[in-house]
Amino acid sequence: MNRLFNRNRMLIILFGIIILILLIGFSMTDRSSTTRAEQFTADAAAGSQMIINAPFDFVGSLFGTITRSFNAVEENEKLRAQLEMLPQMQADIERLEAENEELREALDISSRQSYESINARVISRSHDQWLNSFTIDKGETDGLTTGMAVMTPEGLIGTVTRVNGGTSYVEMLTTSVSQNNLSVEVMHDGTPIYGNVQKYDKERNLLVVENIKNRSGLSPGDEVFTSGLVGNYPEGLLIGTVVEVENDEYGLSQNAYVQLKSNADNVDVVFVIERSPESMED
Repeated sequence: MNRLFNRNRMLIILFGIIILILLIGFSMTDRSSTTRAEQFTADAAAGSQMIINAPFDFVGSLFGTITRSFNAVEENEKLRAQLEMLPQMQADIERLEAENEELREALDISSRQSYESINARVISRSHDQWLNSFTIDKGETDGLTTGMAVMTPEGLIGTVTRVNGGTSYVEMLTTSVSQNNLSVEVMHDGTPIYGNVQKYDKERNLLVVENIKNRSGLSPGDEVFTSGLVGNYPEGLLIGTVVEVENDEYGLSQNAYVQLKSNADNVDVVFVIERSPESMED
């Protein structure tokens, strides 16, 4: 009985192997269509693959979304930081443009003068002495000496009063130090009319010029220059413009109130005027 059962089992196995070989051979032949069995097997395999891949695709998509979210947050932070820096960047651009314009004006004015000038920059200015003095980055090694005139691109601003090796101390026209022995000429209809600086009126922010002869004809709008008659100041440095003329308290001469051309509140680029020995002899 067992022998018969074993023989039948062997026959079934052989028959199965033959059927499998026939199916494989049949599937490898060139055909334009597939059998029902192949379609079922392919569909079942594809479905199983989709079911197996679905969790992995979901997890991958989830991680991709999270990664993109983090990247978006980081990118937004960078953009926000750049936007916050725009006002500072704009301010830097405007400051550099203004500084370049100042330098161009300084070089242009310097080139029109017959005397030598030394360009310098303000490096220190005390708040409690804001309208009195400042320090520049040029000194004795650059040829500076005490008494030299200091100008901005707009006009005269002060006098060198103390010189170090690489820096100098400048007293502004608003102080009595710079006003001392400052002789000026006021141009009226092409004629120079002389006087000297008396003081700076801090209440009106005007320079007061005295000892102007009576009936001089001065009028608002006349420009005031250095006369070159006293000290190290050469002739012709622009100081300001007359805004008012009045008789002195004794009626013997006139006083002129002068608006400075230079802006005492905003001093950055300056140039120091070096008067030539020949002009001093003249």
